[in-house]
Amino acid sequence: MKILYITAEGFDTPNPNNQMAEVMINDFLDNGYSVHLIQSRRKKINSDIPCSLIGRENFTCDTVERKVVDKTNFIKRYLNDVHYAFLSMKCWKRVKDADVIYLQSNPTIIFPMLLLKLFKRLPIVYSIYDIFPGHAYDIGVITNKLIYEVLRIIQKPCYKMATAITVLSDDMKTKVVEQGAMAESVYVVPAWFDVKTAKEIPYEENRFMQKYGLKNDRFYVQFAGTIGYVFNYNTVIELAKRLRGEKDISIQIVGDGNVKQEFVREAESLGLDNIDFYPLQPVELVPDVYSACNVCIIPLKKGVIGNGTPSKAPILMACKRVIVNSVEIDSNYAQMFLENKMGVAVDIFDYDKLATEIIRLKNSPKEVAEMALRAYEFGKNNYSSTKSTKKLMEIFEKLGRN
Repeated sequence: MKILYITAEGFDTPNPNNQMAEVMINDFLDNGYSVHLIQSRRKKINSDIPCSLIGRENFTCDTVERKVVDKTNFIKRYLNDVHYAFLSMKCWKRVKDADVIYLQSNPTIIFPMLLLKLFKRLPIVYSIYDIFPGHAYDIGVITNKLIYEVLRIIQKPCYKMATAITVLSDDMKTKVVEQGAMAESVYVVPAWFDVKTAKEIPYEENRFMQKYGLKNDRFYVQFAGTIGYVFNYNTVIELAKRLRGEKDISIQIVGDGNVKQEFVREAESLGLDNIDFYPLQPVELVPDVYSACNVCIIPLKKGVIGNGTPSKAPILMACKRVIVNSVEIDSNYAQMFLENKMGVAVDIFDYDKLATEIIRLKNSPKEVAEMALRAYEFGKNNYSSTKSTKKLMEIFEKLGRN
């Protein structure tokens, strides 16, 4: 079977989902599938093709050059994505032997979906990592209610045109079904980690800690990833204020994104010297970064859970790290951590409880170790790449038979 994998992103530009894409393609190839990838090229920070995919038999790729557009300018970004849909069509029209299309979601998905329906007529597996426009509206990227409603109406036919839809969580499945998708065509395929590379790195071997001279005599609370619109940096600011008196607790912020400079300025203006900022690290250091802390914090804006889910959580579990979530407490995502006693979930804006939980964990090393082990076992049983990509391949095979 040959998969035509179309995405508006590219390996050259750092993205929290790049690791998942790399692992997924390798798993497809390992299981005898052929894959033709169509991707974009924008920032040219990384190679177009990861080392693990270079020279692999049955893997081919087209890379489309794109302009870098400021994410804060929604209109320019939207038009740029529309333009990409037509540029990428020139590539996928040349692929004559594909059996199924794996189409990654993006804000202008209606355009590639229509074009594929007109000119390809193959089964389409529509993969949704973030539900648009609900995700953009709830976190404040789209502020005009009329624009939101128009975009929601434009988006709705995609749920009908797709042969199958994959989402990352039960919360997301509920959302897309509410918006018109048929429940029987929506499959939950959780985010995954690479079973070959995602693991805990001990202090003595930790390249990130060695690089920055970090000692293991402190309690480190870390956020590592994209410092963008879904990241609620105000939660970290409020947490740091409440932890000022805890001289043995440090907050690590590792990464880059659209709101990082704003975040840094705010922290500096308040004199919060318990927050340490580090630049985006090479992808090969991801396990070292996640292993360089005692607990990891995932502080999200209201509305993110349901429209999406933290893709870093499975990798953190693989690195045996306890996750402290600041999210909607009534979500399935939050309850998963509480019911399995493998992490902490605190409601958004409950900053006092968040600080209290961090201090409690600092003073309870045995409990942290037990929670970390439960998180590791849960991740291994539910989020390993072999399990999630197997679910995708089962969907491909089902569509192929039909």
